Amino acid sequence: MIQSDRKLVVFVAISCILLALLGYAWKQRTSIPFVTVPLEQITTPFSYGTARALSNIHTGIEVIDNAISKTLDMESVKEENAVLTQKQSNYDEVVAENIRLRQMLNFQNSHSEYDLVVASVMTRDFGAWTNTFTIDQGSNEGIEVNMAVIVPSGVVGFVTDVYPHSARVQTILDPRTAIGVIVQRPESRLSGVVKGNGNNPSEPNMVNIARDGDVLVGDKLVTSGYGGIYPKGLPVGHVETINNDAEGFVKNAIVDTNVNFHHLEEVFVITAARVGSPEKPNLQPKLVPQTQRDQVEGVKGTVAQ
Repeated sequence: MIQSDRKLVVFVAISCILLALLGYAWKQRTSIPFVTVPLEQITTPFSYGTARALSNIHTGIEVIDNAISKTLDMESVKEENAVLTQKQSNYDEVVAENIRLRQMLNFQNSHSEYDLVVASVMTRDFGAWTNTFTIDQGSNEGIEVNMAVIVPSGVVGFVTDVYPHSARVQTILDPRTAIGVIVQRPESRLSGVVKGNGNNPSEPNMVNIARDGDVLVGDKLVTSGYGGIYPKGLPVGHVETINNDAEGFVKNAIVDTNVNFHHLEEVFVITAARVGSPEKPNLQPKLVPQTQRDQVEGVKGTVAQ
C-alpha cells in the first residue's frame, strides 16, 4: 500500500516536471529551436485538425442559425402578407358594398312614390324549374305576399312566401312567373306578357305576340301595371331576338333582362306605391232583358212547345 502511494507521488511529480519543462520550452521556443521545432511538428496536425473541426462546427452553427432565422423571417413575411391580403380584401368588400348601397340610397331618394324596404339576399335556389331566393326581411318588417321586388336596374320578381323575419322571392326568370309588359317605344306601345323559360332560364320570353305586332329588336320593355303586383313603368329588359311561331300565327321574343340575377346581394321590396297601376273597372253583372223573340221562340237552343 505504501509502495503504491509512493509510485503515485513519483508519477505525479514527474508529470508536473515534464509539463513545466514543456511550458518553459514553449515560451523559449525561439531560443531553443532544437526543442520547439519537433514539438511544433508533433502538435501542428492536432492543432490544425482541432482548429478545422472547431471552424466547421462554428460554420455549421452559423448555417443552422441563419436557416432558422430565415425560416422565421419567411413565416413572419407570410403572416404579414396574409394580414395585408385580408385587409385588402376587406377594404375591397367595403368599397363594393358602399357603392351598391349608395346606388340604392340614390334610387330610394329619387323614387319617393314608392315605400321601399331594403333586404339582403340570404339563400338562392336557381335551376331549370325554379328560380327563387330568400331575403332577411319578413312579416315583422311589413313584408307581405305578392309585393314587388326590384333593384335600381329593374324588376326582380315578387314575394311568394312570408315568415316572421324572412321571405321567399320568385324571380321573373322562374317558369311559373308571368309579368305584363308594354313596349316603351312611343310608336308601338304594344302590350304583352313575359314568361320564364324553363329550357333556358337566363332568357325569358315575351310570348304570343300577334304576327303583325309592332315589336322590334332592341325595344325596351316596362311593366304594364296590369295584374296588381308591379306598378306601371318599371324597367324589365329589352328585346334581343324575335322568332316566329311554328304555325306562323304568332311570334315570340327573347328578352334580355336589365337585372343580373347572379349578382344580387340587396333588393328593394315595394310595400306601397302611389303611381301607375291602372284602376280595375268595377263592373256589376246585369241581366239582359228578354226580347219578344225570346218570349216567342224560347231560349236559344230549345224548341218551343
